[in-house]
This record gives sequence, structure tokens and C-alpha cells, in this order.
Amino acid sequence: MKPEGRASATIDLRSDTVTRPCAKMREAMASAEVGDDVFGEDPTVTRLEAHAARLLGKEAALFLPSGTMGNQIAIKLHTQPGQEVLFGAGGHTYRFESGGAALISGVQLTPIGAEIHFSVEDVASALQPDVYYCPQTRLVLIENACGTGRLFPYEDIVAISEFARER
Repeated sequence: MKPEGRASATIDLRSDTVTRPCAKMREAMASAEVGDDVFGEDPTVTRLEAHAARLLGKEAALFLPSGTMGNQIAIKLHTQPGQEVLFGAGGHTYRFESGGAALISGVQLTPIGAEIHFSVEDVASALQPDVYYCPQTRLVLIENACGTGRLFPYEDIVAISEFARER
């Protein structure tokens, strides 16, 4: 428990369910200009998407209302039914998304590593042999920030990404 009036040194970004908006934030939300984002008429969402696209150097960006939806769309876009997705053993996609990847994308989820973090070696040892009766690994899913609020080390992301792209 932190002493009254002192700010915590930790900023918890793991979920919107653990935050409590202050009065100023509530006021901003209540007075925000809104519209129908489905038709591109919500200026706040439109500005957010444009800002994200600029930050990432992309043509466009898409705002999604939940991390679960983002995870499921990413898996669907990068896989075909019968393929395999590797991810950290304690990952949200595996433990808290009701089997969505299997249901929506028809993929096999294979947990690797300890809890959420894993290494290039974990990825390499989890790859299936290239035979017709084994699912072929198509995607390595890294959750960042992890469910604990901790970040997956950048150097590990780069190493895993380079290894996966070479395959």
C-alpha cells in the first residue's frame, strides 16, 4: 500500500480493468466529441488511428475495442486452419480467450517457455518436423506488455523475429 498522496513509481498498463479514472479524466470522457466510428464519423477514433499510423509509419491504423479482438484478428490474418501458433505458456491468448484461436482461425496453440517469456531456443525446440501429419508453425505470438504488466525484452523480440523470418 502506498502512503496517501504519493504517486506510485509503477504505471500499470496491463489492462483497462485495473485503472480508475480521476475526475479530470471522467470530465474529458464526458465532454469528448463522439460519432459513429463504424462509418468513420467519430473524430476521436479517427484522430487516434491517424496518430497511430503516423507513429508506425503506416498508411492506416485500426482501433479495436479490446486486446482479445486484436489478438484474434492478428492470428486470423497470419494463419490458415491447421497451422500452429507458438506463444508464452502463461499467455492471455491461451488462458483467457476461451479457445478463440481454435474456434475462429482453426489453429493449434502451442505454449512454450516459462509463463509468458520465452527464448529463441524455446521457439527452435518447439518447431514440428516438416511432415504432412504435423501442424506447421506459422506464427510466433509475443504478448507485450505481458499479463503481469512486464515488458518482453526488446532484444529477445528482435532475436525471435529474426529467427522466425529466416524459417
